[in-house]
Amino acid sequence: MHHCSSHGLANPKKFWFIAQGEKIKEAEDAGADFVGGEDMVEKIKGGWLDFDAVVSTPDMMRLVGALGKVLGPRGLMPNPKTGTVTFDVKTA
Repeated sequence: MHHCSSHGLANPKKFWFIAQGEKIKEAEDAGADFVGGEDMVEKIKGGWLDFDAVVSTPDMMRLVGALGKVLGPRGLMPNPKTGTVTFDVKTA
């Protein structure tokens, strides 16, 4: 993949972690920029896209699925194959 020079270490990716319950605290502790569930899904439906990567717990994928039209074309859709659908918050 091609990376332009403006996206180096000085500009770290913003991660949005979709979770609920105790996983929200875990994601915050792990350094996620944004953590939330349905409230964040509604925000994205409203046009908010200030993040570079999305990680979701498997139990939240039903909500994330509703964002397929928004996240899919931007390559932001969480995917078990890439490790972005996981309960293991710390490694995501």
